[in-house]
Amino acid sequence: MRSDKQIRESIDEKRQTYIDVAEFIWEHPEPIFKEYRSSERLREMIRAEGFQIQEQAAGLETAFIAEWGKGTPIIGFMGEFDALPGISQEADEIERKPIVPGGYGHGCGHHILGTAAAAAAIAVKDMLEEAHMTGTVRFYGCPAEEGGAGKVLMLQKGVFDDCDAAISWHPTDDNGIWSINFHAQQKVEYTFIGDKEKGISAKEALQLFYMGAQNLRNHLDKCFVVRSTILKTGDEGDYPEESKVLYAYRAHVRTQIEEAMEHLHQVAQGAALISGCILKADYHTGTTELLPNRTMERLMYEKYRETGTVVMTEEDWKYAERMHTALPENGELATFDLMRLLYEEQAEDIIEQVKGKTYNDILYPFREIDIHKPGSTDICDVSWTTPTVQCVSACYVKDTLGHSWQETAQGKSSICMKGMIVAAKVMALTGAQLFKSPEVLQWVRREFLEKRKKQEYCPLKARSITEKAEEIESRCK
Repeated sequence: MRSDKQIRESIDEKRQTYIDVAEFIWEHPEPIFKEYRSSERLREMIRAEGFQIQEQAAGLETAFIAEWGKGTPIIGFMGEFDALPGISQEADEIERKPIVPGGYGHGCGHHILGTAAAAAAIAVKDMLEEAHMTGTVRFYGCPAEEGGAGKVLMLQKGVFDDCDAAISWHPTDDNGIWSINFHAQQKVEYTFIGDKEKGISAKEALQLFYMGAQNLRNHLDKCFVVRSTILKTGDEGDYPEESKVLYAYRAHVRTQIEEAMEHLHQVAQGAALISGCILKADYHTGTTELLPNRTMERLMYEKYRETGTVVMTEEDWKYAERMHTALPENGELATFDLMRLLYEEQAEDIIEQVKGKTYNDILYPFREIDIHKPGSTDICDVSWTTPTVQCVSACYVKDTLGHSWQETAQGKSSICMKGMIVAAKVMALTGAQLFKSPEVLQWVRREFLEKRKKQEYCPLKARSITEKAEEIESRCK
């Protein structure tokens, strides 16, 4: 059976293939649910390694499941490949230079996220094949993480139900285990429909709603993050017939979102009732908080310590220094503030090691963190279906903000690709150990099942509601 060293070497042997695939995806950024070329390129790569492909998994055009082997255990690796709008950028530039003005760019690193996860799956498959071991390796090609909740849609179709454990990662500017929680989140689009002939104004409804929603905001828990966008003002004519607004809530846990959404809907109903408008509410699929698996996190951390972080060359350090000049001047202060939030008493020691550096080459200590980190991801929902773990790898210069054009600019760099390979090795070693040590997988599953007994999972599903003012009035009586 292959040793950990041999598994790492097997990834190095194919590293140029993985770099080529990642660069292709970077060069062809695509919006959520339309990642046709990116999905195809990953399918092509993993099919060539002997995996069987189920295309259009869960009925989603760009989703797929690649599988090798038979029997149990079934260990899954999750990959993403969608890009973000508005952050198109030429590679390695320190000034804003969009390739396509307003176009898409990989400013969240999904071009390397999916590639590294696929590389890990291939490495574990090679180990099983050589040792004639029973078990199944899966790679989940997951679309639309950025606002589309692709994994939630996939799990609702049962694609993760028989998976014994799921492994993933995310590119960042640091190294460690994401032993943290994330915010639950959901969006809702309200449409107010007026009637010009009856003198019913959709603009009036929007104004009433906005005032009520802003007042409600003042009564939310301080953990809430609220975003709103007026999509259609209803400024046309004296009695405009339609107005639209998009509201997004983020909070620590799903139950907070559900309660806040209920109150927000009551505000919308009130605006419709007073104005006489028809109310249409379209709730987007949301994501919940994480159910952490500490057993698997500790396993992954040990494999990370064994693997090590990116080995920087002199040229890499020169590149990091140059690209760091494109970042906001207060970026390091923001980095340190987040460190203090997450690592508390350990933070100052970490800060001392990275202060003044343009690249973070240290592995953060493992710490079971119950603090909620700003941000949301559909991986959290998967964690309620099967034990889930994530690591992070420094693929960008220190202090680089996620979802930024600066991240897009660094997406083809040597540092970025080295970080991808590190993550692939850490994930592969973690998955391999679950096959090699059935008792460890049993501990992982036991922790998962015990936590699930204590907490119920309920997804924040998409749904649509249409109500007339008179219907709302009758229910209020």
